[in-house]
Amino acid sequence: MGGGGRAVAIGAFDGVHLGHREIIRHAVDAARRRGMPSMVITFEPNPLAVLRPELKTTVLTPSDLRARLIAAMGVDELLEIPFTRSFSHIRWDRFCEVLMQPPIGAQSIAVGRNFRFGHGGDGTAAMLRDAGRARRIEVEIPGLVTSPDGKPISSTRIRRLITQGDVEAARVLLARPHCLEGHVEHGDGRGAGLGIPTANIAVEGRSAIPGRGVYAGRVTIAGTSWPAAINVGVAPTFREATDVRVEAFLIDFPGTDVYGEHATIAFLERLRGEERFPSADALVGQVRQDIGRARTIAAGADEPLC
Repeated sequence: MGGGGRAVAIGAFDGVHLGHREIIRHAVDAARRRGMPSMVITFEPNPLAVLRPELKTTVLTPSDLRARLIAAMGVDELLEIPFTRSFSHIRWDRFCEVLMQPPIGAQSIAVGRNFRFGHGGDGTAAMLRDAGRARRIEVEIPGLVTSPDGKPISSTRIRRLITQGDVEAARVLLARPHCLEGHVEHGDGRGAGLGIPTANIAVEGRSAIPGRGVYAGRVTIAGTSWPAAINVGVAPTFREATDVRVEAFLIDFPGTDVYGEHATIAFLERLRGEERFPSADALVGQVRQDIGRARTIAAGADEPLC
């Protein structure tokens, strides 16, 4: 990392939603005006996971997905700071010095209006702006971005929508489908026995998994995206269990062995809630209807960025 000036955006940016994009856009625009690199500074893990572990905050965008989304906005550099209890004890004024002095050398900084930093969250966006003004460093604090209903867009709100299964509303706030990543693993083979083989996907970490139900979406494996009917649930027709599984039927998939492959799931629309059926035949009949609807929905969707 060179020591020249930079235009910097700072935040957790979990989800890289429309509000985050506005903050990052300010940094990218400032960099272009000033002829300097743009940088996003973020943290891993999410500071809430360290400071408030009892909240069990789920993750909208794992680190690698967040990095891809940020890079797609034209950001030149990404600095991901390991967030630890020790790091959380840094004084707010010391944090300002770290930003504004080499090697970062921020000459323009963009943060959200609710941004807090330093030990105990003592630092505020307004205090950062005052510190910048004393050093002739521009600090921009964009206004809150709201959804069409006038409510502020936040990662917390998006997590709640996803938990409720409302992936369509979450998609509006994210400006893309909500995505999960994981590896294809062996299941119990029940889908194959019914003539509807599914890919069982072991989702990474504390990812935000949509509420139980059946969804239309797309699944990307080995660089190819397939329309899919995705089930999130416990398969109540066949088993008494509480562990939620994510299984996807890949529509028109040629049947190649994909065990162990990395998969990305993009959720487009919720088709129905999870149900217990009186028989396997009744389940198969409903699933075939789900597949037909998923095919239509996924075919009309643009290739999602995940």
